[in-house]
Amino acid sequence: MNALLRIAAALAPLALVACASVPPAPPASSVSAEAVVEDLADEAVEEETVDNPRIPKLELSEEWLYGLLAGEIVVQRGGAGVAAETYLQLARETRDPRVAQRASEFAMFSGNVRQASEALALWIELDPDADSAREQLLIALLRAGKLAESQPLVEGMLARQPARAGAIFVQLARLLARQPDRVAAAKLVSDLAERYPELPEARFAHLAVAAEAGEQAEVDKEFARLAKIAPTWDLPLLWQVDRLRRHSVPGAIDFLQAQLQLRPAASLELNLTMVRLLASEKRYTDAQRHAEKALQQYPKQAELLNMAGLLAFQNGNLPLARRQLEASLQAGYADADTLRYTLGQLADEQKQPQQARHWYQQVGQGENYLPARLRLAQLDAADGNWQQAINDLQPLGNDGNQLVRVVTLQAQIAKNAGDRAQAMALLNQGLQRQPRATELLYDRALLSELDGQFALAEKDLLQVLELVPDHVHALNALGYALSNHTTRYREALAYVEKAHQAAPDDPMILDSLGWVYYKLGKLEQALQYLQASYASMPDAEVAAHLGEVLWQSGRLDEARKLWAEARKKEPDHPVLRETLQRLQP
Repeated sequence: MNALLRIAAALAPLALVACASVPPAPPASSVSAEAVVEDLADEAVEEETVDNPRIPKLELSEEWLYGLLAGEIVVQRGGAGVAAETYLQLARETRDPRVAQRASEFAMFSGNVRQASEALALWIELDPDADSAREQLLIALLRAGKLAESQPLVEGMLARQPARAGAIFVQLARLLARQPDRVAAAKLVSDLAERYPELPEARFAHLAVAAEAGEQAEVDKEFARLAKIAPTWDLPLLWQVDRLRRHSVPGAIDFLQAQLQLRPAASLELNLTMVRLLASEKRYTDAQRHAEKALQQYPKQAELLNMAGLLAFQNGNLPLARRQLEASLQAGYADADTLRYTLGQLADEQKQPQQARHWYQQVGQGENYLPARLRLAQLDAADGNWQQAINDLQPLGNDGNQLVRVVTLQAQIAKNAGDRAQAMALLNQGLQRQPRATELLYDRALLSELDGQFALAEKDLLQVLELVPDHVHALNALGYALSNHTTRYREALAYVEKAHQAAPDDPMILDSLGWVYYKLGKLEQALQYLQASYASMPDAEVAAHLGEVLWQSGRLDEARKLWAEARKKEPDHPVLRETLQRLQP
């Protein structure tokens, strides 16, 4: 190798390294500039031979060397189009198919379809056996909408590669479905597909472009033919389902139902697709019915068992849900921890705490680990081991991402156990680590009010609203607290009305709104909201408020009856007890 060629071979990779700070080049090709330089250089050495007879034996000139290196440098700096033109000119001069290939890659990368077509046509001319060049040229022509020019190219590809006819037709379906002239695209594929009446991919290509052209009769005819010649091929059906689903899920369901009737041995994927479509429309009974039918054909398929179990859970058939979910676990369902967590929830629904504990304890690290541990703590607290539950949660709170959920539950357990001092200490410790945690601030405010420390409660609620101005629960809590502990009723009304605007049907907010109106002396409006609240949430506190407004309105018998009903349900409720002592001492 002479000195000039050695320098060229060394400079090519160095030039690329030097441009590392500029925009990246297109994805690496099987033919790089340094490879071309090396190969052309090697060809200049008489002792070496070249296996590919299409590659010319040339003496590398300085002009060609400069063009190759300049092209690579330009493309590294974002000039793929300029590099493509340089390489295309060099390919014409050198007649080297590798240079033409490189030109086509740069042209395609730059989005210049005309330039890419020229480079690809030259590549095919220089190397007639380059089938990949034909495939890329077909893509370029179809992207440019040149249907007439693409037809002889496709015919040639089918003739040269009969074994790849199926893949070629699938590629045509994908490309031609996007053509602006959909009628012409449908005719092109129809002409080609006529020669392959029993090739499933040809029928699929025909129906795909016919669907885009609005030729529904042709689509129906091709699907009927596919049901006979390729009853187990899912691609056409899944393609059509996805296409229909984007416009109308019911339409996709109707289509798939009709096709499944033609395919009694339909695949698992098609059956799962039908179940998912029905569930997405909240047709849970129909979805469960289809899942049960599919299980007759696929009785040990873990995903189908899981889906059937979830639908049975949704539809309230808890024993069946449990059997199917456990069978899914035994069949090797991929996301075993999610399944175990679901089985724990199912046991909770069945009021089986020990069975629930069994499943929650088996949940491993992952997205369900924390909720499983939190639920275990609640089960422990319900059994009277509330302090142990708080202690067991402590290590989980070391993770900053989990701290809020952990501390919230710890404080709730302590509060429910009557240890409000520990609940407050836990919230204070959590806020020391995350002082802007609105959930902890909100819970501390409620606890402070309960302890008679309204000033502290107001301070925390105002901080929550500073951080989240539209925090509905904080707005409601602050308005309700103001109406109970101050005479700032107008200010209270403003907070509660803002909460009501955001959640007009929330019974707790309706109760607060009615109570504030009562404090303002507007009994009729107070009754309206309190009655609406009690209709949705008939608890003792709302009953106490509604009864007091009825009492002050002179409707004494109604008030007594309401309070009597509430006392049967919650005889020791503090608000109800205080109201009765105040109005009926």
